[in-house]
Amino acid sequence: MAVKRKKRRKSGWKFQVLLIVSILTSIVFSAIAIILAVGMIPTVVAAIVDKTEGKMRTMTVGAINFAGCTPFMIDVFKQGNSIETAITYIVQPQTIVVMYFAAGMGYTIDWAMTGIVSSLMVQKGKKRRKDIIKAQKDLVDRWGPEVTGTLTLDEYGFPKDSVAMQKAEE
Repeated sequence: MAVKRKKRRKSGWKFQVLLIVSILTSIVFSAIAIILAVGMIPTVVAAIVDKTEGKMRTMTVGAINFAGCTPFMIDVFKQGNSIETAITYIVQPQTIVVMYFAAGMGYTIDWAMTGIVSSLMVQKGKKRRKDIIKAQKDLVDRWGPEVTGTLTLDEYGFPKDSVAMQKAEE
């Protein structure tokens, strides 16, 4: 019985530097950090739910969600970057609706693009299959049924079929 071991990720120095910079930036721009903490919740959920290797759903939802948070971050920054202003924006239902609607648009874009790409790949696969069947038919027309590998052969490796034998003699 094989036991799967979980791979342990090592936090590299780049991750640690990014973490320190993020913490310092959150302290300096605490009002904007509050807006992002509340507004980017759908992106956090997408990151938890998305089990794919490239995390494309998370990237799509995160980018559009961030775009939905940006106007409010700019307003808070213009009004002095105060925590009171950030909280005022957060408690307004319109702010939350805009931010989460943007995340919903990210999910919609991901869903639509997944459907479009999968449909294109299926069509491409069908065309490739059709081209392969045509190429096989052309090979049989050119070289005869011997190339199909479906003829019964005698003990010396020659086809037993009389039609194939006649073609071989020509």
